[in-house]
Amino acid sequence: MTDLKEWARDFAERQRTPEAASVFTERTLHRIEQGVPDAAGTLAPLLEETIRQHWQAFLGWFFADDPFELVPAARELAAELARRHLGLPVLLALYRNAQDASWDYATGVVQEAPRTLDHEKLLIWLWTRAGEWFSASVDQSVLIHQQEAARIQQHGDTQRYEAVLGVLEGRAEDPRALSAALDGYPVSGSHLALIARARGADTIRQLEPALAKTAAALSRGHLAVVRPGGREVWAWLPAGSSSVAGPEGAAARERLARLGLDSAALRVSVGGPAAGAGGFTAAHRDARAALPVALAPGRCEPVTFYDDVAPLAMLATVPESAGRFSRRTLGALADQTAGKLRETVRAVLQGEGDAETVAAGLGIHKNTVRYRVGQAERLLGLPVRARARDLLLALDYYDAFLAAEDSDA
Repeated sequence: MTDLKEWARDFAERQRTPEAASVFTERTLHRIEQGVPDAAGTLAPLLEETIRQHWQAFLGWFFADDPFELVPAARELAAELARRHLGLPVLLALYRNAQDASWDYATGVVQEAPRTLDHEKLLIWLWTRAGEWFSASVDQSVLIHQQEAARIQQHGDTQRYEAVLGVLEGRAEDPRALSAALDGYPVSGSHLALIARARGADTIRQLEPALAKTAAALSRGHLAVVRPGGREVWAWLPAGSSSVAGPEGAAARERLARLGLDSAALRVSVGGPAAGAGGFTAAHRDARAALPVALAPGRCEPVTFYDDVAPLAMLATVPESAGRFSRRTLGALADQTAGKLRETVRAVLQGEGDAETVAAGLGIHKNTVRYRVGQAERLLGLPVRARARDLLLALDYYDAFLAAEDSDA
């Protein structure tokens, strides 16, 4: 019987010749071009060199105990795929097709081996070593691709953030430059601005998926995402005829309600619509103003629209004064034990029906509504409708910002 390792050493030496290496390289490249034509077409020279280097290095590594090291061309291929925004599925497809071609080559080699060799043992031995090589190659290539993709994203994120920040701070005014930085986002149109804030460091990864879902429920079009770092992600999308009021706004809110966003993990504030380059900034400022309300301890809504909470958002900018206004307006209604009275007063002021309609909405008897309103008016010292606007605003602020504080006291 021919010694297997002795035969393999002789085979490796014969395969190192330029002519033999070219046969393996051409066969493998042809398989890749068939399996991944789009990527292979533009990367053919680099792919050819990568295959050649892989084959030569594998033949030398075949009998060596040296640690595996990815060949230079393969390192460049992984990085180039990332630079061309071709993801890991493309990289894996290239290696998968190369591995298929190598299997065909290996089975052909075994068939042509001398009959004095154990062909089954030879094939197992060859393919075990080849499998180790492919596995190590893929692992290191994936790591290089991920590192380069992260570097590119970080560089792009920085440029994008700086361009947007320049506009928001009034240091840059060229809509075309901003549009280019945002990959063609239509800055001259009408905008909705969104800010997503994670409520904990462990939920940051949920921000972008939540933003994408929210944007899809509100409008269609190019979504421009900016990553300022920390626990926030910003976004803009074309508003078109979008509005938070009227039938279209109601439909958008219904879509948002069906999303099931986790308000314990994150909150989203929405500003706009606002038109033009100035509206790009104005919509973001509105979303920024609504964010403290969205994050208020007494709220649980995952999405907050500025137009819904504008007076409350303005109050929230001066929390000490707002707190005094709320407590002074509510008087004894701000007591921790007056929750049901506050709930009933709110329903009466927001509703347009009589006590019976309010009672139906609260699930109580109409006489209970009248009794609670009477109690509230005695505590306030005036009819609840006498200062309806101030009372509603004070209730909104109390429930959003102060009730939780009082319950903890």
